[in-house]
Amino acid sequence: MSETLKRARTILKNESGMAMVMVLLVLVVIVIMGLSMMAMAANNMRMGTVERGYQSAYYIAEAGATARLNEMSPAIRSVYKNASTLESFFSGVDAALELGVEKSYTDFEDTFGDKPVAKVRIEKITSDTIISYTIDYKITSTGTINNRSRTVSRIVHVSWKPKSVVRNIFADTVMFGTDGLDVANTPISGSIGTNATKASGNVKITGNNVNINESQIKYDAKTPVILPEFPGFQVPITAKDFSGDQLKMNRDMAFKWLTVGSGKTLIIETGEYNRNLVISNLTLFQDGKIKIIGKGKLSIFAKTIEMTSGSIINVDKDLDKLYVFLEGSGGTLNNGTIYGSMYAKSADMNVNNINGVQGHIITGGTSVKLKGEPLTYPRMFFAPNATVDLDVTFSGSIIAKKIISKGANTTGKFEFVQINYENSPIYVDTGANGTPLQDSIVTDPLREIN
Repeated sequence: MSETLKRARTILKNESGMAMVMVLLVLVVIVIMGLSMMAMAANNMRMGTVERGYQSAYYIAEAGATARLNEMSPAIRSVYKNASTLESFFSGVDAALELGVEKSYTDFEDTFGDKPVAKVRIEKITSDTIISYTIDYKITSTGTINNRSRTVSRIVHVSWKPKSVVRNIFADTVMFGTDGLDVANTPISGSIGTNATKASGNVKITGNNVNINESQIKYDAKTPVILPEFPGFQVPITAKDFSGDQLKMNRDMAFKWLTVGSGKTLIIETGEYNRNLVISNLTLFQDGKIKIIGKGKLSIFAKTIEMTSGSIINVDKDLDKLYVFLEGSGGTLNNGTIYGSMYAKSADMNVNNINGVQGHIITGGTSVKLKGEPLTYPRMFFAPNATVDLDVTFSGSIIAKKIISKGANTTGKFEFVQINYENSPIYVDTGANGTPLQDSIVTDPLREIN
């Protein structure tokens, strides 16, 4: 064998050995990579299972809080229906909500072989509201699955709506005068009522245009008509004055003097929730205006309100956005316009469709005068101490001490319209209407407790 052939065979043998080594190295690398990928996949699966478990625990906690909130509404509605005062209402709410009692909710599908559970309790908490008829409650819910738990909470603001019970009257009563009525020359659509007897002569329905018959008159109703307790409020001694052009209400607020300058517009932003604004004195100078923005309703509690020519509260005219609770005199209200409903503790009221209060009116005053062009919006007038002088086309319902009308501008009428008490500062329970709840329960967003 030649020397050249021997060398060639040696080279071939060495290359075969190298190839074998390279193959083994590749196999080792593949195995290592495969094992690593398997480990990573297993780890990801484990982490995914943990994450799903924690996510599921959150959803279970959320579902428990929602279920408990849904149970609160009918319970509070039932308590409100039977309560006559703020104290009896909140005492009943505390009992109905079973404060501090932990309830378990297990109506969930099994997950990974485990039965989920949500444990929920309600407790009363200190409120930052400055109005006496609102109390805050906290729902706390812990969801658990596969030994993993998450906890959420939600604050619920529960409010008392001042209430008066007026029973034993017709459901479509357009006018009720406890001491009597004297109505002439105006068509009436609906029924009327009084605590006076027919024999007393205190009910006079006269004139050719009056189309009501005896079956639509409720005599001797024997129903007391009592003004609900005016909501108490105090301006904190730390309150300051405000005269700016924008007020963002992230919470209830209080001021000594709130002033809107001549020709200026104050924008009040309520955000997502109902807000209370407590003021010692609210003054709007000539053409001063207040604009309310946000989803929440604004309730203004004022000791006094001073309005001048061209001034407007709630320029967008959405009557559902504003309640005004006035403790003092309302002597200047008709200098401007308030697009909202008012509960006045003792003010006498003059009402027309241009100036003054354009929504529902509740007052402890002794005189209410309705005059001018036809009133634009259906309204409730609840003035159990007042004589109401009615000289305007009217729709809604009037409950007063005495009602006098010699004609609604000779061409008008008095028409019953069912009041939506969700948009009224008080609720008049006639036994035929539903219980308002819209303003009674307001919830904050759900938050996780770490």
